Amino acid sequence: MAINKEYSTPLYQQLVDSVKAQIRDGILKEDDRLGSEQDISREYNVSRITVRKAFEILADEGYVTKRQGIGTFVSARKLNNFNEGQMRGFTEMCIKDGKVPSSELISAGWVSNLPSISHHLHVPEEEPILRVLRVRKCDGVPVMVEDGYFPKRFSYLMSEDLCGSTFEIFRRHGTEPSHFSKIMDICYATKFEAQKLEVRERQALILQKDMAFDQNGDAIHYTKLVINPERYKLTIIM
Repeated sequence: MAINKEYSTPLYQQLVDSVKAQIRDGILKEDDRLGSEQDISREYNVSRITVRKAFEILADEGYVTKRQGIGTFVSARKLNNFNEGQMRGFTEMCIKDGKVPSSELISAGWVSNLPSISHHLHVPEEEPILRVLRVRKCDGVPVMVEDGYFPKRFSYLMSEDLCGSTFEIFRRHGTEPSHFSKIMDICYATKFEAQKLEVRERQALILQKDMAFDQNGDAIHYTKLVINPERYKLTIIM
């Protein structure tokens, strides 16, 4: 799409529309690198200020992502956690968004002497806790590292397929996830997280701490999620 300087539409907006059209038509694909400001300036015969403004608009609208020291890339289509006050796990979230969920199980086993985790789960410190570490994927792309802790009463999880929905397993065993709390913060990718999420070490990520409760108000799990914000967004309806 060419830039026409005789149009009343501002040049930066024409450039924005051009990039959007190329993304929509599949000419530019997820993670494709756009040219530098200088390259785009020459290609479209516009100033670098015009290119910079267009890139800022595209970034604000989620079409591109700026990676410091590397360049500007077409954003991946994000998994949308559309929170309407309903209890929805990762698997249900993906399906609702028209995507295919999957998991890589890293480990599952019993741990103890974790006072802060015991406190969250309201169990004695000496009581064993089931820890399940997974990488959650959407359409085969890693979205988050999920570090989940479960009270001993859910020991049956060890004989289940932990690559699927734990909420579905709970329901089959008569436990209905009822309500939850979320605390969100910023963290920086460890070497392990960077490898699993396919990002740079020390890259800024979302840290989400979830508590889920059953219909009786008892804790189901305490989970720490390390999320790649380039592949996930949370929409909350109040």
